[in-house]
Amino acid sequence: MSILSGRSLGSWLAVLMITSASCATVAPPQALSPEPRPASTRATLHLGEKELADGRFVGLAFSGGGSRAAVFGAAVMKELDRVGLLSQVDVLSAVSGGALPAASYALEGYRDFSFQNGFVEQIGRDIQGAVAGPWYLVPHNLLRYALTDRIPSEQVIQALDERLFQGATFADLNPGKPILLLNATDALTGDPLIISDEQFASLGVPLAPFSIARAVYMSAAYPGVLEPLALSKGEAGRDGSGFLPVLAYDGGAADNLGIRTLMQVVDAAVSERLMADRFPQGCLIVSIDATGRQKNEARKPLSAAAALLRGHRRNVLELSGIPAAQQDRTMLGTFRVGQDGTGGTCRFWHVALRQLPESDPLGERVTHIKTNLGLSAEDQAALIGAAARLVARGREEMKRTTGWAAFNNTEPALLSLP
Repeated sequence: MSILSGRSLGSWLAVLMITSASCATVAPPQALSPEPRPASTRATLHLGEKELADGRFVGLAFSGGGSRAAVFGAAVMKELDRVGLLSQVDVLSAVSGGALPAASYALEGYRDFSFQNGFVEQIGRDIQGAVAGPWYLVPHNLLRYALTDRIPSEQVIQALDERLFQGATFADLNPGKPILLLNATDALTGDPLIISDEQFASLGVPLAPFSIARAVYMSAAYPGVLEPLALSKGEAGRDGSGFLPVLAYDGGAADNLGIRTLMQVVDAAVSERLMADRFPQGCLIVSIDATGRQKNEARKPLSAAAALLRGHRRNVLELSGIPAAQQDRTMLGTFRVGQDGTGGTCRFWHVALRQLPESDPLGERVTHIKTNLGLSAEDQAALIGAAARLVARGREEMKRTTGWAAFNNTEPALLSLP
């Protein structure tokens, strides 16, 4: 669900040893920059000429799951690039750990961001170690955070920025790359908060100068562990003093797969024109799902949060055309889009770690990697191997499934439904 979940790390001590708000030597990245920036960005809910020109829609959704999700997402992207599909993607929708590869790809050309040169290694950098730094050796720091309920935000944002995003803002998104939509939750209402020009405009906050590292943190701030991030809404409070705040935390509270946002984009695109007219070459959503397995040998009851997360995943995949009983086996489905499902049909390709059985040594390993901000080289290599195996398996399944065989040839004209 989140980049970093304290309870999933085994103990609060492990969480406390990676946090400090007072010992950073460099000022944290600011949400706003004084330099003039363009009013719009590549984070928008509306498809433009670039996305509509080829007559098809391809969306790529990234799940949460910390560095497990980040590295797996990056590795699947490399496999999709190898088979010719990644260049056809119109929109990236990401949650939590999946936001790291999605945002990095959308920043292609910014400083040292290069998809063709060390992309997976870049995504696999140890963020957790950068958050910790040398401060945890000071006893009073450990004692201080042993008495807190939540981890302050700025040290995590600082590490994300220094280790990966290097001061990037939404104005730095590459116009030649897909639209980037990062998903958070409004902590005061429970409603989805899609980090986009449209939703930030409604808050009175310009998105162009907003820090990418800060947005990724918003998408990943696990409730009760990482503190929510406050935004000032552009309307005065009832007493006329100050502004009503908006608090944002983990986007996984509504959809930890990032799929619903892509459905929303497609629905909007076909609201005024028939699917056959808007996307005559077809519609496809690819889900990169890094959901792991939890060992529960003691047969302890799941927490309410864990149970809700599982339920949300099951429901979203059912909406995408994969029945609950088949969600860890079947990779392909179709679903209806548009108002009342009358707009047309979209294909769905589910690439999930849990599709590797636990009896398989690779499946047993990758689905039990903990949700944190750093992975060993061995775990990263296992996730890269899992990505290659699962994408190859999906292409084989397409050959055996009616109407999907042509999808192995990713020429645009072959993405449409028969």
